[in-house]
Amino acid sequence: MKKLSLLLPGAIALLLSAAPVLVAHAQSTPTAPTSQRMQKQNRLNLTDAQKASLKTIRDSTRQQVEGVLTSEQRAKLQADRGQGMKRGQNWKSLNLTDDQKARIKAIRQASRAQMDGVLTPEQRSQMQQYKSQRRAKPAQ
Repeated sequence: MKKLSLLLPGAIALLLSAAPVLVAHAQSTPTAPTSQRMQKQNRLNLTDAQKASLKTIRDSTRQQVEGVLTSEQRAKLQADRGQGMKRGQNWKSLNLTDDQKARIKAIRQASRAQMDGVLTPEQRSQMQQYKSQRRAKPAQ
């Protein structure tokens, strides 16, 4: 009983000292891609109609790209996403053929053109500024 009464205050102290570390870790974790996309949309002041159009274009693009992949590549891509692998890394691991790379590139270029068509000239200008700022930042 005496040992338990000595351990209990130590356990409470340990929990209390660990709480700020857990909170700091939770606050420092990177934001999810969807929340990053939402931040970009908010910076551009997109209308609800524009947001819906962009979502439709993204969904269509994703379906088209996945249509280019083999079933094995699609399964690997899903598994890599589930493991939290970064986007560039998981695409490199798919060992795409030159034909697949060319088809995916064409799909993405068409998607970008469609997305640009949804934006106003001012929004396109803002988007270009954000892209150039992002490229100018050193890799972290």
